Amino acid sequence: VKLRASLMIVILILFTVSETLMVSVKSHVSVQRGHTAILPCWLAFSQSAEDMDVRWYQGSNQFDTPILLYQARAFNLSSQKALFAGRVSFGLKEETSGGLKAGDVSLKLENVTIEDAGKYTCYVKTGHQPLLSAVMRDDNKVNMSCQSDGWHPEPELRWSDSKKALTPANVMFSKNSTGFYSVHSWVLVSSPFEVCCSVGLSNEEPKETRMRLNISSSFEEVNI
Repeated sequence: VKLRASLMIVILILFTVSETLMVSVKSHVSVQRGHTAILPCWLAFSQSAEDMDVRWYQGSNQFDTPILLYQARAFNLSSQKALFAGRVSFGLKEETSGGLKAGDVSLKLENVTIEDAGKYTCYVKTGHQPLLSAVMRDDNKVNMSCQSDGWHPEPELRWSDSKKALTPANVMFSKNSTGFYSVHSWVLVSSPFEVCCSVGLSNEEPKETRMRLNISSSFEEVNI
């Protein structure tokens, strides 16, 4: 007698990216217990997902305990749900899909158990934490530089201190061969205070990096 367990996979796509970055999914997957399941999820337009954040988690409210978390081109196991340890990786929705380089972020789930049945969410996010640097000038002013990569579409960049918005000397954008944007900006400051550079997409929470300036001695960077 063969026992069969069905994985009823309903994949909800949650975005922190523009609707122009479309994701396609297959809503239902069935697999025999003990076998391997592929939960398909891919970018609708062929573009690399190697520099994106990819998170798979059960249901719609277990974001902080992912099944699979891929960040900065590596798997992050620090918060992985224990039930899935050693059983998950990226899979191919089809043999010719091309994997991450072609935008295939499908989940491969091995040794399927009855406990695996349920709803799953595929979450894809672009954009890297801004990098801040500071150079002291001879006139005791500080040239602050901010750079962030891996965005789609073109992001917004803002400077501020603890009291007000700062006007940058320039904001420059570039687009790489895979269609993702980088942004680079700089601003000149002359007083000791905390400077913040935030980068993000419209109507989304930005990524921020702060640096505490002490003109006479040191710089301290804080990521948010």
